[in-house]
Amino acid sequence: MNLVARKDAIEKEIKEQQALLDANNSTMTTELIDNEGFPRGDIDVYTVRHARVRIIELRNDLKAVTDELAVALQAVFNSPEPESATEPSTSGHAQPEALKPFARVDGVAPSSPANEA
Repeated sequence: MNLVARKDAIEKEIKEQQALLDANNSTMTTELIDNEGFPRGDIDVYTVRHARVRIIELRNDLKAVTDELAVALQAVFNSPEPESATEPSTSGHAQPEALKPFARVDGVAPSSPANEA
């Protein structure tokens, strides 16, 4: 499974676990006990605890996958381009239509880099 597909699968499972929390009117920080220290009767404490743990695990997995994806993208963008794209044409000269003038130089200032060249 490639990195993007793994990332998508993890994000999908996080949404599923979040839906379990939403179904119990709970969040990652909702108290699971009442004021007297007993488990709340209006939520399924086991399901909420299991969903919270799973979300934390999935967030860690997602971070690892996105880090791997970032490294892979860097490798793609830092790799040298194919030889055919960087080499000039076989004769060593560019096509005449590619060499259209874009500026006209009327003079060169003394002691400038252009003068030294």
